[in-house]
Amino acid sequence: MTRSTYKIGYGTLRSLFTDLCLSVLIAIALAGLAFSSQDPSENETLEVQILAINDLHGHLEPPQGTVTVGYNSSCQPVRVEAGGVEYLATHIKGLKATNPETILVSAGDNIGASPLISALFHDEPTIEALSMMGFDYSAAGNHEFDEGATELLRMQYGCCHPETGCQDGDRFAGAGFKYLTANVVNETTNETLFPPYAIRNVHGVPVAFIGVSLKSTPAVVVPSGVEGLKFTDEAEAINKDVEILKDEGVETIVVLIHDGGLSAGLPDEGMKPCEPLEDIVNRTDDEVDLFITGHSHQAYIAKIDGRLVTQAGWEGNFITDIDLLISPETKDVVEVRAKNLAVTRDVPKDPAVSQLLEKYANLVGPLANKVIGAVTADITKNYTESGEFPLGDLIADAQLSATSSNEGAVVAFMNPGGIRTNILFNEITGDEKPGEVTYQEAFDVQPFDNSMMVMNLTGEQIDAILEEQFDNPSQGQNRILQVSRGFTYAWCESAPTGSKVEVSSIKIDGVPIDPEGTYRVAANFFLAEGGDGFVTFQEGVDRICGITDLEALVNYLEENSPVSPSPMGRISLADGASCGLSAPMATA
Repeated sequence: MTRSTYKIGYGTLRSLFTDLCLSVLIAIALAGLAFSSQDPSENETLEVQILAINDLHGHLEPPQGTVTVGYNSSCQPVRVEAGGVEYLATHIKGLKATNPETILVSAGDNIGASPLISALFHDEPTIEALSMMGFDYSAAGNHEFDEGATELLRMQYGCCHPETGCQDGDRFAGAGFKYLTANVVNETTNETLFPPYAIRNVHGVPVAFIGVSLKSTPAVVVPSGVEGLKFTDEAEAINKDVEILKDEGVETIVVLIHDGGLSAGLPDEGMKPCEPLEDIVNRTDDEVDLFITGHSHQAYIAKIDGRLVTQAGWEGNFITDIDLLISPETKDVVEVRAKNLAVTRDVPKDPAVSQLLEKYANLVGPLANKVIGAVTADITKNYTESGEFPLGDLIADAQLSATSSNEGAVVAFMNPGGIRTNILFNEITGDEKPGEVTYQEAFDVQPFDNSMMVMNLTGEQIDAILEEQFDNPSQGQNRILQVSRGFTYAWCESAPTGSKVEVSSIKIDGVPIDPEGTYRVAANFFLAEGGDGFVTFQEGVDRICGITDLEALVNYLEENSPVSPSPMGRISLADGASCGLSAPMATA
């Protein structure tokens, strides 16, 4: 007899039958749950899901732009809007629902270089959001050290900020996840800053996570940020802890490392050859099963030395969904699978995270929405062939304007890594009109709030600084300093490192520089202390500390709006026929 027959003629019997079916279904479901929660048999594999992000940089709200996720039938790239922690939280919940044995991790740079909604509160909102989502472990990226080890310890363990207090009215509880620093050593105690590794027991199988920071962190952070700390070799630190873990019977080992390479294509495709990262992986014990990377802001799934190496872009645009298949008998990994999933915005926002953002948005709103100027078009980080870009010109001009009158600067240099996003003509928030620039937008461009330094450098030293743009062993990429109006030069792409700059082309207001002459030069504190490998800046003398780079940009926009993209042409590539005709100046 069909169920419809019961519905038509036998109401009472139908009710009893329905209750019975419901009881049976509940019993079956409970039995299934009980079965799934039991330890796997010796012949089965245990599947552990790892969800990984990196380089969030406090981007709680959806970031600018789109990400490429594939190609359509016409071979055109398919791009989607991605990112925003309200959507990230929802995606994570959905993925966790597919496997109760899920571990959430980050490869570092959760904080630092953050938008105003996080940075104004010393990145407490970002730590709270990640804790709310249930993150378990994180490596410490270089930006975790922007405000020093004491501040990073506060991020971990909580307490109100020593200067600004509890700005949101609540005591900051600290991170609900654990920072791991296998190669960051306190020079006084000779102990690691945080535990080098953590072990998660999953149905009797120990799964270890080792956290590793970039060895060259001192070169990319202001000296005060790493004072009293020693950053040791990544592979050596990993191997030291692998030996300890092996002695404890741990066979499944994952490394969270804040270092990475460049993507070779789509988010699920491989990585371009990267000697520094390959060297680290190749020198580590084969017991390491997986490397989750960061720092380079790329999305890839690659293999090095037969082991999986992943990265999930940056700003929360992607999640790397990793499955470890582990043998309960050997407690070792049988297989590793991974894919990068875009954090699309076609899902509901997570209510709890939305409430957190709303609280901080209300607190920051009056300052963030203040209009400070206007632009006539997008001013972007889109590079020309020479390495110059419009936003770099604008920022260098702002810094020269802030330091020329009182401190006598004749040129300003700006490191490209300190310029974090674009100024867009149509970026509209609240009551903002097209073209208007808010304090929020200016802050997002220059979030470090570095003090400006003005110093004396010789013509020889200026030339040496320009040559240092082309010697970047950590990433193998040029890092072209952006320069202020009136300063021009040419460089030769085919010339050897150390001889790329056409010396005769280096001019200030059209006049070639004098190798023996002295010039007042402006740069932010990070550069002035030799950051990014520009060590010649450290030789500058007669130093004067000025306003911050953010103040310089805000003041410039207030005084000169509307601002248009510059015509460029300050930095040019030398004609191939003339390359090498001018001998480089000797460095001091």
